[in-house]
Amino acid sequence: MKNLFKFSALFCGLAAAGIASANAAEPSGWRYNIGAMYEIENVEGQGEDMDGLYEPSVYFNASKDRWSITVAMYQEGAVDYSEQSRSTYFNRPELNVRYQWIDNEKYSIGLTGGARNYGYHFEDENGNKTGTANMMRYKFQPDWNVNINQDVSFNGWLSLFKFHNDLDETGYADSRIETETGIKYKLSDTMSLQANYYLERGYNADEDRNNGEFSTQEMRIYLPIELNSHVSITPYTRLTLDRWSNWDWATDGEREKHNNNRLGMLYAHSFDNGLSMTLEYAHEWQEHKEDGSDDKFHYAGVGVNYAF
Repeated sequence: MKNLFKFSALFCGLAAAGIASANAAEPSGWRYNIGAMYEIENVEGQGEDMDGLYEPSVYFNASKDRWSITVAMYQEGAVDYSEQSRSTYFNRPELNVRYQWIDNEKYSIGLTGGARNYGYHFEDENGNKTGTANMMRYKFQPDWNVNINQDVSFNGWLSLFKFHNDLDETGYADSRIETETGIKYKLSDTMSLQANYYLERGYNADEDRNNGEFSTQEMRIYLPIELNSHVSITPYTRLTLDRWSNWDWATDGEREKHNNNRLGMLYAHSFDNGLSMTLEYAHEWQEHKEDGSDDKFHYAGVGVNYAF
């Protein structure tokens, strides 16, 4: 169960990328983006412990003036790689509305509110259906950028989540906070260095519950490089500062300590006709301190976006 607390930042990235490309495409009026993303995650030897995930998604973004609305749909994520199978239910919709509250040369602040449904279909070891669950997640998220000078800026985002419905079945905590913020330094006209602090913390506001609590703190460092007006690459790393979980609360309430360090690369290519695409790969070394075991984790993603 040690990988259950891994959640994709896909939606935030897609919404931001969609808004940026749309703004570049049209100076005013309605701007639209439509796209799809396919992500795959797995731990080497997953056939034994069934750790793995591959999740397709589609999204649509419409923006005008200070407002942006994004809808997305995800496939139910649980995967049993040992059987080369995955859920066929495309039942995880998400809606987000963003308002650009302040936007000037010195600083900008945006506010996002949204909701996402998590659908689950449970099976026993023989593949027999044993029930379903539908959990709702509500989000409030400010984001910001402060230009300290022409070369240095401070930017980031902060998400506050509340989870409702079927939490005992899904094992989630009822509350969560997630943030990534840091300093971006412009090294040249084509290269920048971004150093961020990242925190994701699942906790229970209800003192009588201890389901699915966890904490992840990381240092995240990015080196975006613009090769030309159409192509960019971004090498990055994630270094664990502190990481623990108690997803196995039903049988063991002790916190399990982890240490995960990642190296990755993101490739982005935009075309003159409004089409753009991304490719990403990352390798992660995972150390699980509760039992002394180590894992090698792989992530890959491909995305396509059309702005019009």
